[in-house]
Parts: sequence; C-alpha cells; structure tokens
Amino acid sequence: MKRVLLLALATLLSIGFVSCQSEEENERDTLVVGMEAAYAPFNWTLYEGNQYEEAYPLEGTNNYVDGYDVQIAILIAQALDMDLIIKSVEWDGLIPSLNNTKEIDLIIAGMSPTASRAQTVNFTDEYYSSTHVIVLRADSPYVNATSINDFDGALMVGQLSTIYDDLIDQMPGINHEDPLADVPTIITGINSGIYDGTILELPVAMAATESNPNLTYLEFEQGQGFNVSYEDKAVSIALRQDDAELLSQINEILSNISNETRESLMLDAIERQP
Repeated sequence: MKRVLLLALATLLSIGFVSCQSEEENERDTLVVGMEAAYAPFNWTLYEGNQYEEAYPLEGTNNYVDGYDVQIAILIAQALDMDLIIKSVEWDGLIPSLNNTKEIDLIIAGMSPTASRAQTVNFTDEYYSSTHVIVLRADSPYVNATSINDFDGALMVGQLSTIYDDLIDQMPGINHEDPLADVPTIITGINSGIYDGTILELPVAMAATESNPNLTYLEFEQGQGFNVSYEDKAVSIALRQDDAELLSQINEILSNISNETRESLMLDAIERQP
C-alpha cells in the first residue's frame, strides 16, 4: 500500500513538473546520487538477500539501500523522468565526488547547508528539518539531565566534519573526544562504554535507540538545549554550482512534497531501519 501511495505521489510530481520542461532540459537521462548508506534513518545499506520492496539497488555492488534520502531521490528522479543510480560514498568524499571527480550529480545524504559548504556547492531548499538531541546509555549517570549544562565530566564524541561534533563545544565541562568517521562507529563506542554520549538529529537518534534498546536520547526544552542556526537544522540536497537549471527543477519538485508527506516518509523509514 505504501508503495502504491509513493508511486501515486511520484506521478503527481511528474505531471506538475513535465509541463514546464523544455526539450533542452530533458537532455540528461541519468541522475547519479551519492550518500553514505550508513546513516539511518536517512540512508542505510541492506546486504544481498535482505532487500524488500522499498529498497533500491546500490551501484557497483550486489547490495541495496533504503531510507528517507532514498525515497526522496526516487521521487526526484521519477519527476525528472531520469534513471536513478545511487552510489555509496564516505561522508568526507561526498563533496569531492560531486565537484572534483564528478562521479555523482547530487548529494542526498542528510547534509546541512552550512555556509562553509555553500562556498563550493549549491544547496536546494530544505527537504527536512529537525532538532538536535543527545544520545546516551539508558543507565548513564547523565540520563536525568535537563540541560546541556548538566554533563560535567562526560566523554562526548561527534561525527567528523559535522554539526554534531561542532555542537559539543557548547556543553560546559565535558571532555570533547576525537570525532569518529560515522554514526554506527559512534553508537558502538557508546554501547561499549568508551563514550558517554553523542549529539544527533532527532530522527537519527530515534533510529539509533530503536535498534539499540539500551540507549535513549534527551530532548531539551527551549533555552536548555543547543544554539543551532537555521542552516544547521535544515537538511538540503547539494549539487554543483554550475547546475543552476537542475537546482531550479529540484526546488520545484520539493515544493510539491508536503510536510505531511515528508513526515510520513521519515516515520516509515524509522520503522524499516535495521
């Protein structure tokens, strides 16, 4: 049923979009999207034999990929009438793969449109927005914290080159550990007691605690949490700076995906994530 609804939405997006496309705009026939494929619920890998209806083939492997980013990529490719290819690229390699080697056309990877990144790539309008929370063990001595000021002495770790790592510096009295490459490695470190906690976006925290019941997350009241700019709350699609036409096309497609649809896609992704 969910697949039928997704196809119906894609059809509506295509109908609304094709009417304003010229033949020149339709020259591309393939859309190559890069993502980590290790960042549930935005994107994750499914190994051969474990795939299901919503999963999409991962280029160059026998594996599949799913998540909120994947479903957004499918909708965009269908609306553009392009064949979709999804490639797994390590986080630090995403922008170089877009700009330098041009292996990918878009980054759809839960990426925030920060000012530093916007110096080298174009960003679409947001396709998701969220708050930031702290993930920790359910038996942690910090589990009753009501503010980011309540973590004196905690060993906090973030993901390399992300807002997650930057925000740790807003927490007084903590020990800021060296950042790690990806969220699964961070979760393993918290589970094993190497670290006390990390900072994640709410959907990522929900996914992590869903698959790790010994973990929980803390969401703080206004004024007690992190000071986060709009650009760091938003999640946008990155593309090359000379792809202005594609930028306009994707923004038009995103404008027709309602907030209700986005939340539904995210909740479904959280339910499916391993």
